[in-house]
Amino acid sequence: MSAQGGSDDCPLVVHIIPSPLGRGAQRAARILVDRLDDPGVIRHRLVGLFDGPPEVRIDVALGFPGGDKAAEGFHPPLALRLRRTLARLDPAGVVAHGGDAMKYALPALIGTGHPLAYCVIGTYAGPPTPLHEWLWRRLMARADLVVAVGDEVLQECTERFGVHSRLAVVIPNGRDDALFHPRSPGPGAAAPVTIVFVGAMTPQKQPDRFIDVVTRLRAEGQAFRALMIGDGPLAHRVAGRAPEHDVEFLGSRADVPELLRQSDVLVFTGLPTGEGMPGVLIEAGLSGLPAVSTPVPGAHAVLADGRTGMIVDDDVATMVDAVGQLLDDPARRAAMGSAARSRCQSQFTLDLMAERWRAALQSIGLPQDGAARRGRMGPPRNAISLRRWRRTFRGSSHS
Repeated sequence: MSAQGGSDDCPLVVHIIPSPLGRGAQRAARILVDRLDDPGVIRHRLVGLFDGPPEVRIDVALGFPGGDKAAEGFHPPLALRLRRTLARLDPAGVVAHGGDAMKYALPALIGTGHPLAYCVIGTYAGPPTPLHEWLWRRLMARADLVVAVGDEVLQECTERFGVHSRLAVVIPNGRDDALFHPRSPGPGAAAPVTIVFVGAMTPQKQPDRFIDVVTRLRAEGQAFRALMIGDGPLAHRVAGRAPEHDVEFLGSRADVPELLRQSDVLVFTGLPTGEGMPGVLIEAGLSGLPAVSTPVPGAHAVLADGRTGMIVDDDVATMVDAVGQLLDDPARRAAMGSAARSRCQSQFTLDLMAERWRAALQSIGLPQDGAARRGRMGPPRNAISLRRWRRTFRGSSHS
């Protein structure tokens, strides 16, 4: 697939993601590109590096093999392929969404002077070694702008990785409040109370923990329906385990908004390391669902603990107690769900996200209107030896 670059009267901003897999960060990048794109004024295009199932629409697919292992190592041929693509598109600037995109965007831009923004979607989850930490400090230092999706991510970027505060900004995730909305009130057949897990089937998201919570709740005599939605490397194991615990494993689904409307409580079981601001917490809130979440980065920004959901310790007993309280109290569930929608509508809409991104891109010289022409930023911050980049990069990953 191909996309045309911008003309002098219609500049282009290229956004890069690792693959078209339907992970939260990739879907968020697609949403952002669509929201910022303004035909005839400024174009935004999404480039995917690796191959993979077409779960997210890509404008320019490089199709490099290994989409299921995009985070592993560094492939110089892919960096060169991306460099040729960027030379053809001649963008006014580039946005790398996540560390797997950033580690290819940086060497692909050597010597070009194109402004580079790095969207950091989670806290560091790579090897805790001085070499890897040094590597990511060097990487972030060469971005013209670092966009953190939450306060905890920003704090790590500035304090741990040395990003200057004037080059960093927080832009929270946003979701469509017309797509994600509560179920319509009205008479109908009584539906069972439903708790739901939505997320990637990865060790980071701990999907097995959700099954453990369901099992304990049922042992305590609770009656409810349990749904799991998502795909990933642990999907086969989770799908095999789910039926024996009366959990409906639905896999990857395109109708997540409707399934959330059919649910009553979202349970988020993620590990704190590697998270930034889980978009599913916003989706649930806009859908009128209270959430029970582990204390991942971003949870305290999205959830008002005790009013729109509960933030609890990452252990089964504590989660069981919190979910059980909501199962026992329909009035509290309804009040929390209503408050969650109001909070998310006021703070996490697509309009707010797009407005903040436009301002951030303008701050590094990227044009946001048709009168602005492509420019160069002077000496590029992203100058680095490709040979040295290959030598030092040994599979490190950052969100």
